[in-house]
Amino acid sequence: MSVGRTGRRIRAWSAVLAAAAVTVLASCASGGLPGGQAATTTPAAAAATTGPAAATPTEAHSGAAAVATRVVNLAPVDQRGDATSGWSVDRGDDDPNAPIDCGDTSQADASPAAVSGDIYSCSPSAAEADACWPTAQARQMLCLRDPYSSVLTALTAQALVAKVSAPKDPVPLGLRLANGDHCRLRDGGAWGSPRQHPDYVGYYSCGSHGIVWAPQGSSTGGIDRTTRRWTVLVGDETSPLTTVAVTDASFVTTAA
Repeated sequence: MSVGRTGRRIRAWSAVLAAAAVTVLASCASGGLPGGQAATTTPAAAAATTGPAAATPTEAHSGAAAVATRVVNLAPVDQRGDATSGWSVDRGDDDPNAPIDCGDTSQADASPAAVSGDIYSCSPSAAEADACWPTAQARQMLCLRDPYSSVLTALTAQALVAKVSAPKDPVPLGLRLANGDHCRLRDGGAWGSPRQHPDYVGYYSCGSHGIVWAPQGSSTGGIDRTTRRWTVLVGDETSPLTTVAVTDASFVTTAA
């Protein structure tokens, strides 16, 4: 993946995600979600340990749980660019000689998971820097690579960046599934397709159960949101896909 602007985001992938979360954004703006889902802001440690009651095995695979998917707005960085309480900063991966590309003062891209402005998507995809906040130190960014940890990664950017608004239709950075798995939003890269569904593409990478798949051009970013309990199709490239309920979905915001 090139570090240049053309390499920092696969435009076709962004177009797939662009229509993904209309319901969620409207809900966050109004303080609630359809069906009584409540938007919350918590540190990652709390988000990983709180949420709806555990689903039964049937619910985990059918999505038939009565408990709605919980939406979490993670706020690891404040408006001054400092890590908030409960979050730590890892500077071990920062290499000023190989800076990430977050745009410049003329143009920059918002994080696809942001529900507030000035959270950036940077390249290359290998850096996992698609949810980054600027800091008071010039060209220093704090990036949330893993929405289920409480660690931010400090990375140097190539240039100062323009202000950006939150995307119109954000998608979750992380999904916690009823089978216990954690899934992370795809950040570019070349993925295959499941053998039984060659027209499907991957939207999330899951720790133990493979990938979240959906037809290419899915208007929901691979998440079925037709009920209060969201579901996804999960599996690897060779096995049959399984429907699994989404326990919670994590977006990113900036703390006041």
